[in-house]
Amino acid sequence: MPDTALSVIVLPWFCVRSQPARQNVAAAHLRSFGIEVFNPHLRVRKATRAGVVWRAEPLFQNYLFARFDFAELHRRVRYAFGVNNLLHFGGRYAELSDAELSPLRAEWGPAETRPVDPTLRPGDRVRLSGALFCGLEAEVLCLLPARQRVRVLLNLLGTPAPAEVAAGDIVPILSHPLAAAPVPA
Repeated sequence: MPDTALSVIVLPWFCVRSQPARQNVAAAHLRSFGIEVFNPHLRVRKATRAGVVWRAEPLFQNYLFARFDFAELHRRVRYAFGVNNLLHFGGRYAELSDAELSPLRAEWGPAETRPVDPTLRPGDRVRLSGALFCGLEAEVLCLLPARQRVRVLLNLLGTPAPAEVAAGDIVPILSHPLAAAPVPA
């Protein structure tokens, strides 16, 4: 008796290298072709002269993932606007199975953005924002939650100097954006 059940073909994911600072453009262009794209971002606090701002930064700088039929669409993907190349090692293109990428996709969700908001503790290194001390690094001495301030130790002209700054004007310095991210259970 012939098998009447249709087998489902699961397409692999490919790692796509975008042109510098064109990762989101490449993702949007590939999506316009009907190609499934995964472009994860972290939402992080950044210190600027105007104060602390939230920015979405790519988890993998200049890289995103696309799922497509390689034989049919690789030229369209390779020459899409904002795409630099498909990641390959010699003549072999880097493929990922759905099982390898699905835990990451599940953690990031459909919005493909995950906030990183670490809590400050005494001893943490921070970067100050705002007009006066913009860009200076300091060490947290203590938190003053009732006044929404943080006491920090600045190094001014080679001399340590304690100062109080608004809690909203500091950004933790992380070695990697995921270093402060909660570990999934």
